Amino acid sequence: MKESATFIAAAVITIFLTGCIIITHDLSTGFRQSLAELTGHHWMSVSIITIILFVLFSGLLLGSKSVRKSLRVYDAGLWSTALMVVTLILILGILAELTVRFLME
Repeated sequence: MKESATFIAAAVITIFLTGCIIITHDLSTGFRQSLAELTGHHWMSVSIITIILFVLFSGLLLGSKSVRKSLRVYDAGLWSTALMVVTLILILGILAELTVRFLME
């Protein structure tokens, strides 16, 4: 149970940061170009960054008992709820950004 709760927490953090990257790359042409220069296409870079973030946060949470304790990683219900909330907020944020861009064109 400890490992699955740890991976849920790592997923929440990764999804939040990935959503922020996606919103930023939609708003900033320069950032999008920087991502494209890394791998040839911005979506490929976002995918690789997402994998790296998940592995790093999973390793950090699995390797540090004090971090797990301070983040209450063992509370799977809390992190499952956080996963839902973060996902919904980022979906709404991306939709808002796309709607504003559509209305401005």
